[in-house]
Amino acid sequence: MSRGKFIILEGGEGSGKTTIVERLKKELPDIVYTQDPGGTALGEQIRDLLMSEKTSGIDARSELFLFLVSRAELVAEVIRPALESGKNVISNRFGLSSIAYQIYGRERPDLLPLYRSVSDFILEGTKPDACILLDVTPEIGIARVRARPGEQTRFDKETLAFHARVREGYKKHVGEFGKPFVIDSDKPLEDVWTEVLKTVNLVLFGTNQ
Repeated sequence: MSRGKFIILEGGEGSGKTTIVERLKKELPDIVYTQDPGGTALGEQIRDLLMSEKTSGIDARSELFLFLVSRAELVAEVIRPALESGKNVISNRFGLSSIAYQIYGRERPDLLPLYRSVSDFILEGTKPDACILLDVTPEIGIARVRARPGEQTRFDKETLAFHARVREGYKKHVGEFGKPFVIDSDKPLEDVWTEVLKTVNLVLFGTNQ
């Protein structure tokens, strides 16, 4: 049995990732969908903790390790078994987000070697085939976040300077997570959706139809 394909969907706040993933679930229901952090019982508990004000002011190293713990469980419980059984996987965020947020956003370039070392250990060769980056201008992304209903996460509430650094990290390292596809997410959602669907079909099935 051939290994499944692994795609990660990345992007800053307000880039439209979650909406796009929900549409993909309806369009391509046979794919295994997950999110990082999250996707497992432990991962969802860590996600709730990380997104809440309970971890406001947490040390950057502790924050990074919590994301890595959740990712280790996600790979072991969900991603690797699915890929090995021949199923395709799409994850809403993955390792690129850690580089963008915890290293660039937090201005901790000294943590990059540590991140790489621990990631190599926990992933054990489980790497994405492609990374679709929804590239959004921070001003546009945060304006969208603040206009939508529901409570904002502590990452939503970070400064524009923080989100600008996050975007820099995304764009500099997108090529490290499989074949990169960068989509302008400042555009209307329907345009972004069309491009994402074509890209996913191209990666998974060799066609952009």
